[in-house]
Amino acid sequence: MPEIIVAGAGTGSLTPEVQEAVLSADAVCASERFKFLIPRAAKFIPLRKFAGTFHEIDRESGIVVILVSGDPGLFSLLPLVKERYGQVRVLPGISSLQVLCARVGETWSDAVILSGHGRNLRAGLFLNTVERSRLVVLFCDKKCSPKWACGLLRGMDVDVVIGENLGSPDERIITGFTECDCSALSLVLVRNAHPYVPENIHPRDSEFIRAEGVVMTNECVRSVILGRLNMRRDSVLWDIGAGTGSISVCAGLEFPESEIHAVDYKPQAVKLIAKNAAKFRLHNIDIHSGRALEVIGSLPEPSHVFIGGSEGELAGILEHILRFPARVVVACVTLETLTAAYSIMKNWPNFEAVHVSVSASKSLTNASTLMKAQSPVTILSASFAL
Repeated sequence: MPEIIVAGAGTGSLTPEVQEAVLSADAVCASERFKFLIPRAAKFIPLRKFAGTFHEIDRESGIVVILVSGDPGLFSLLPLVKERYGQVRVLPGISSLQVLCARVGETWSDAVILSGHGRNLRAGLFLNTVERSRLVVLFCDKKCSPKWACGLLRGMDVDVVIGENLGSPDERIITGFTECDCSALSLVLVRNAHPYVPENIHPRDSEFIRAEGVVMTNECVRSVILGRLNMRRDSVLWDIGAGTGSISVCAGLEFPESEIHAVDYKPQAVKLIAKNAAKFRLHNIDIHSGRALEVIGSLPEPSHVFIGGSEGELAGILEHILRFPARVVVACVTLETLTAAYSIMKNWPNFEAVHVSVSASKSLTNASTLMKAQSPVTILSASFAL
């Protein structure tokens, strides 16, 4: 078993500690762009597909330095190396994040760092993060490029700085939005002087934009539904029969990193969902217009599903959901919906039912106050293995 050292190559300039490790190594594993840093006496192992590369490293018996770009602690393959070889020696390098912040005189102690490199970075997550953070730094790739980021950010009150090929002779610092096709080895730094801090992640009914003919779940019932959904920060929620979008909005406010798909067939409801998402500055709500069974077949796999309205498609929707390891919550206002949902869900894993009856105070003209009952709701929930 070789002795493994994971070292940061920085932007191509090694620290004395890393340089000493490379000079004393029997073999050095690195990408082709860092081959010039490796002494001829050491064996060079190209860093390509992980499985093949690790197999080559396994055949070594001496000291193997795995040279990664930037710093090993920031979006590197250090976790994979530790998973395979256990505890390894780690030598830091100067990351391109540090270089860019130094170039523009920016502190990064409160920066939120995102990466599109080899990851599925969604536009909604990127924009929600920018909305809520003073400083965001994005490590780009071919898909999540500076041009992609600038296109999403255009119209927002933010400052953008792009660092391209940092630390190399071809380094460029670009201030402001750009349409240029920058290198995939670029960083985008976004400053937001006025980050958005929601006043309340559980808004009152009066805070939503409403319209006649589009129903909305009562705020007390919403709290129970969200509790039953028990979402996580990385959840994928289907909100079927979304109405005004109140469940989607509250879920998005509490979990801005989640992915939410609001479905409704009424044009007026679709417009309201968009208005409410914009009002609460949420970018992680994708709105789908159409009948549920026409739409959900093309949606990404859910971890959570809420059905607030089904327009006669409840059985088909629930049958479709059976193929996913999801948490399912159904709000039943009518006896017909309750009967249909219960007959299907009663034998599902972790099935529960809760009946919610809410009365709210109402002032009368004679200065008296009464408790006015609102429509009761039965909430059914079940969860398959998550």
